[in-house]
Amino acid sequence: MQVSPATANIAPLGTAAFAATVTGTANTAVTWAVIGTGGGTIDASGHYTAPATAGSYTVRATSVADPTAYGDAAVTVTAPPPPVTVTVSPSPAATNSCLTLTFSATVTNATNHSVTWSVQEGAAGGTITAGGVYTAPASAGTYHVVATSVADSTKTAVSTVTVTDRIVSVAVSPSSTTVSPGGTTQFTATVTTTCGAFQSTATASPTGIALVR
Repeated sequence: MQVSPATANIAPLGTAAFAATVTGTANTAVTWAVIGTGGGTIDASGHYTAPATAGSYTVRATSVADPTAYGDAAVTVTAPPPPVTVTVSPSPAATNSCLTLTFSATVTNATNHSVTWSVQEGAAGGTITAGGVYTAPASAGTYHVVATSVADSTKTAVSTVTVTDRIVSVAVSPSSTTVSPGGTTQFTATVTTTCGAFQSTATASPTGIALVR
């Protein structure tokens, strides 16, 4: 008596088809059974359904012609590994234009916990290093930092980053001046933001103010 396959690895509640070969008798019929309780079920044609619980079980085919003759198959029911998950912190995030922000990622259900970093919008959305240090672009807006698992590249996490323009200071030069009647004078304003400083000039006269950045 021989049962095939002799071994089977099946997921919980999965199925498998077994066949029995009987020799030495004209009656090749068999009865099927699962040895022990909780090991799943098998029908008269050898179609086996695994239990929900992982473990090792035995499927047995017994000859109808000779009930003392039987063959066994070893069944291993193994739960599939849990899926890889990725989380990123901070999420959501906020920073000012041109400043940096450090992100970290946690990968679970994988031996390789590393990730690759990217910005969904490309260079227009800023840059990020392999260590998760993000540099915001000069333009305010909403951007997205992405962490992708190295173990499973289909698993990602996204943090939405709000980038805001922030003026640090404004200085006007000269701070005071004397202008003759009908004359003009020029002022320079230095505006410093988190991206650095830029200057605007203004020429003041009785007819108005002309600004040049």
